[in-house]
Amino acid sequence: MEITYEGVVEASNMVRNEANTLKTDLDTIMRQVKGVSESWTGEAQRAFNERQHEWNQRVDHLHSTLLTISKKLLEATEGYRANDHRQGQRFAS
Repeated sequence: MEITYEGVVEASNMVRNEANTLKTDLDTIMRQVKGVSESWTGEAQRAFNERQHEWNQRVDHLHSTLLTISKKLLEATEGYRANDHRQGQRFAS
């Protein structure tokens, strides 16, 4: 298996883009459901609001986790590049 700087950067960008797309899509779904649920009253509305709050927290957590993965991939690339450079310098001496 060959790992390149460009490949890791591309993977990081893909994770970040997919995280943002997923968040946008899930937010859109929730807005549509909320539009319907606004007519509910009583226990149905209360139960939905609780679930919606949990949903929002989970979506935010998932989005945050994916963005962290994207960031860590870039950090790994920087570390890998620095180590590669140091190892290359050993041969230059």
